[in-house]
Parts: sequence; C-alpha cells; structure tokens
Amino acid sequence: MTQAGIRQDIETVAGTVAPPPELADWLAAVSQRRDRQAFAQLFQWFAPRVKRYMQRQGADPDLAEDLAQETLVQVWRKAGQYDPGKAVPSAWVFTVARNLRIDRLRRQRLYEVELTEEADAEDEHGDGHQRTLERLDARHLTALVGALPSEQVEVIRLAYFEGLSHAEVGKALDVPLGTVKSRLRLALAKLRTAMGVET
Repeated sequence: MTQAGIRQDIETVAGTVAPPPELADWLAAVSQRRDRQAFAQLFQWFAPRVKRYMQRQGADPDLAEDLAQETLVQVWRKAGQYDPGKAVPSAWVFTVARNLRIDRLRRQRLYEVELTEEADAEDEHGDGHQRTLERLDARHLTALVGALPSEQVEVIRLAYFEGLSHAEVGKALDVPLGTVKSRLRLALAKLRTAMGVET
C-alpha cells in the first residue's frame, strides 16, 4: 500500500477528529523512558481506530480487537524505530498494524493459497486436498515464511494478498515479469520442501 493509501485509511477510521499534537511526544516518551502513562495515552487514541481499520479490512470484531492490541504491543516494543522525519505518528502506527495483518493472513492462509494448484492435482487421485490441509502447521509455516528472502516474501504479498497480477507485481517492484515468476516459483518450492510436500 502506498503512503497515500495509508493516509486514506487513517482519515477514514479516524473520522473528523484531529489527532492530538502530543502523539509524537508520547512515542518519544515510550521510546526513551518506557513511559507507561504516555503509552496509555497512545493506547487510548489508537486502539479503537486500529480495531476499526482491521474490521474495514474484513476482520471480525474479536480478531480486530486482537490485532489492535497486538499492534499497540508492537508500538511499545518498537517505539525507538519511529522516525518523525519520515512519517507522522499515525502513519507509522497504521503501517505497524498493516504489517501485522499481513503476517496474520500469511499464517492463516498462505499455505492453502499457495498449494491450491497442487491440491487440485492430488484430488484427481483421491483425498489429496484433505491430506494437504492436514499438513498445515501455522507456527511452522510462519517460521518458514520468515526465513524466505525478502524479495520472495514481497512478490507473494503483492500477488496473493494485494491481488496484483504478475505483470502488476513486476511494475510495482520494477523488475521483469520473468523475475516475478521465478521468485514465486522459488518461494513455493522452498515452502513445499520445508513442509515435506512432494513436488
């Protein structure tokens, strides 16, 4: 998602209420002093807005609540990474939220999405789809995806979670179409091998 897209999301979920000018100060206080009061202020402001953002992205209320809380935990942990010269606090927090949502989708859906073609082929010979689903181990898969080179994770994200065609992925990353297809093939092959799925 572009910075413009993130800004639009922020404006939509924040409504007409202007963000408090102290947001950057609160982030700095959390980063420098682990200031719990400042964090409480950040939580009070961002948690309901991040929850609304997650629901707009299709999460049910419970999952949206969980992701909002996880986002604020990451804000507590990573406040030192915030650079006021690169983004306003809201853009940074919503980027953290968006990345968490992508990670959650990856854990829950990537294995099934990536192996759809293979599962369909196996189904011709019996209950291959069921066997494929039985192999799903979300924690293991999360670790495997995290171990992929960043360029492979990026093409998977754009192609399967952002819904871009291979050509659009190539344009977004400024790489040839053949490179996009090659990175996807390599990523899938690594995941299949690591999960013990025969190719």
